[in-house]
Amino acid sequence: MTNKKIHAALHGGRRSYRRPWVQTKSVWACQRGAGALEFALLIPVLAALVTGLGNYGLAMLEKMELTSAARAGAQYALLDASNTSAIATAVVNATNLSITTSDVTTTAFCTDDSNDDATCGDSDATRTYMTVSVSEDFTLLLLGTSITLSGSATVRTN
Repeated sequence: MTNKKIHAALHGGRRSYRRPWVQTKSVWACQRGAGALEFALLIPVLAALVTGLGNYGLAMLEKMELTSAARAGAQYALLDASNTSAIATAVVNATNLSITTSDVTTTAFCTDDSNDDATCGDSDATRTYMTVSVSEDFTLLLLGTSITLSGSATVRTN
């Protein structure tokens, strides 16, 4: 059998011809543009993920800077623990962040020989400590909300 006879047998003797204006496939069966559509759906998710990771990195960097500034204040407390305003100024000067002296808190506490809490100034209080804490609000990029980051350092002053 020749190709023409096979074709005629398959199509009932009719000649088939192609009509380009008639779509023979379903719209959902077409694969053209599927990659572009998947990319368009996936790129906002990936952008949000990368932005979130970058924002987390910035927050951790600021937390490290706050802790470093608190350590600078604790080092100053070794020199003069009674001058809390100078300790707060040392904390502010130790970082480039936009903190003020009102963001810095200093807390003195005492312990006795067995490391139990004691009232400072009593005869039982043999060790005096100073805790320097600093906090700052950090604004999240995607959500627009802010969280409070803090850093602290404790040093024995006596």
